[in-house]
Amino acid sequence: MSLLGNIIWFFLGGWLLGAGYFLAAVVFFPLFPFLLPLVGYSFFPFGKSPVRRSDINAWKESRGEELDLSGTKLASGWLRFLSNVVWVFTFGWVLALGHLFAAMMNLFACAAVVTIPICVAHMMAHFKLIPVAFRPFGVRIVPTALADEIKMASIAKSF
Repeated sequence: MSLLGNIIWFFLGGWLLGAGYFLAAVVFFPLFPFLLPLVGYSFFPFGKSPVRRSDINAWKESRGEELDLSGTKLASGWLRFLSNVVWVFTFGWVLALGHLFAAMMNLFACAAVVTIPICVAHMMAHFKLIPVAFRPFGVRIVPTALADEIKMASIAKSF
């Protein structure tokens, strides 16, 4: 099902937003390896989900895996923060507005077209991409089943 969703997404405008992410990755060339998974995710978002690094650490902790908290990882937190700030003021707000506009267009298409489930799925995918468009650094793109497991572990840890 995710293959069909990805094909429809790509041909109904996903390529345009994906091209925006790719352009941003080229402009931020030193950070290209960190943005490349996000570029692929923006082209084909179904079957994958974004997960924050803090949620991944909580999941690893709940499974008893050792966390890598060396000095380089702590220093990368500042780098992620600064990269996110620069990103928001350059490309983040433009891409987030693009996702919001595309989500609203899908909402209007739901009222006019019989294929309501497809429109709703695409609208929800755009809403899922808006926070990632604002803060892409520190996000991992993982399969949806693993993302659900990680989020459940994060919720369980908070209680």
